[in-house]
Amino acid sequence: MLIRHRGGTPAVDNTAYVAPTATLVGDIRVGPRARIMYGAVLDAEASHVTVGEACVITEHAVLRATAAGDADRPVVLGDHVFVGPHATLLGCVLDRCVYVA
Repeated sequence: MLIRHRGGTPAVDNTAYVAPTATLVGDIRVGPRARIMYGAVLDAEASHVTVGEACVITEHAVLRATAAGDADRPVVLGDHVFVGPHATLLGCVLDRCVYVA
């Protein structure tokens, strides 16, 4: 499900896969060949979420960007990042080829 929020609309590369039960809210950018699996939630809230090329966000993972006062806290994933089932990421940057479980 793609949801416009706070003026941001999810943008998904046409080679990426987003499962029908995944939820993308606000300013979300999903790169080529990325896979967002069942039950995953990507929420930009007051910032943005960027998913790099060939990333895999597995079942029920939560990626949530935020802002603390004036400080922007996006979630930015480099290329080839793997986020394991039920993992939660809040306002962070992960370099290329990181595995989070």
